[in-house]
Amino acid sequence: MGHKTNPMATQYTDLELAINTLVKNFHSASPTNADTLTAQEFQSMISKELPTMVKTAGDQEGLNKLLTDMNVEEGKGVAFKDFWRLVDSLATAQFGLLSKEKQVKCVKCSLM
Repeated sequence: MGHKTNPMATQYTDLELAINTLVKNFHSASPTNADTLTAQEFQSMISKELPTMVKTAGDQEGLNKLLTDMNVEEGKGVAFKDFWRLVDSLATAQFGLLSKEKQVKCVKCSLM
């Protein structure tokens, strides 16, 4: 007998799976599943999940600069929207690196 598959099963794209992973990892970084992360929880998460892309967050000075760049007010928790700013910044930088490597230019992106 053949293996049955559900024709209605949703097939997610790699991008959708990556976004889902970002959301899950953000929320699981807080032991209390809070809507925001403390600076230490945030630092631990990015050190584990983004160690090669966010090297400056390893020390307190680097973390403070990163939080400032993300517009997180001093003493406030890091919300997902703040984390998303970082993801946007990293993705934009990565696109720029890949574009230079491949000599590809995106007209839409350069208009933004």
